Amino acid sequence: MTLTHLILGVLTGYIGLIPPSMLNITASKISIEKDKKTALKFALGVSSVVFIQAFLALLFLKEIHKNPFILDSIQIISITVFFILSIVFLYKALKEQKTDSQKIGNKNVFLTGIGLSFINMFSIPFYCGVGALFNMYGWISLSLKSVFWFVIGAVIGTYFILNHYISFAEKTKSKITKITKYLNFILSFITGFVAIFSLIKML
Repeated sequence: MTLTHLILGVLTGYIGLIPPSMLNITASKISIEKDKKTALKFALGVSSVVFIQAFLALLFLKEIHKNPFILDSIQIISITVFFILSIVFLYKALKEQKTDSQKIGNKNVFLTGIGLSFINMFSIPFYCGVGALFNMYGWISLSLKSVFWFVIGAVIGTYFILNHYISFAEKTKSKITKITKYLNFILSFITGFVAIFSLIKML
C-alpha cells in the first residue's frame, strides 16, 4: 500500500510539470545562464514547497470539497498573481530588448525556487483534483500515513521532471543560448495564458 501511494505520487508530481510552465522554464533558464548545480538548488526549493502544498491539499481534501469557497478563493488569488507575473515578465522581456540580456543574479536560487513555488498556488487545486480522483477509484487512502507517502512521491516526481528539464537545457546550451533573452517573453505568455484559461474555467 505504501509503495502504491509513493509510485502514484511520483507519477503525479512528474506528469504535473511536464507541460512548459513558469517553474520548469525558469529551471532551464538558470541551467543555461548559470550551471546545472545551481539549477538543481532551484529545483530543490520548488520541490520542498510541493510537499507543503500537496500535503495540505490531501489532508484537508474532504473539508475543501465540502466548502468550495476555499478552493475558489485559492484560484482567484492564483489567477491574480499570474496576471501580475505575466506583466512583470513582459516588462523584463521588453527591457532586455533595449539592453543586454539580463542574467540571473547571484541570489539564493533555493529561496527563489521556494518563492516561485509558493506563488504557484494552482498546485493546491491540482492535488485536490488528483487526490479526489484517486480516492474515488480506491487507489489511495486519505489516512495521514498514506497521504505522507503520496506527498513524498510527489516531491520526488517534481524534482525528477525539473532535473530532466535542467539536463536537457544543459546538453543543448550551446544551441539555445541565443534565445535566452526571449525566455521572459515565453514566461509572460505562459503565466498570462494560465491566468486567462483559469479565469474562463471559473466563469
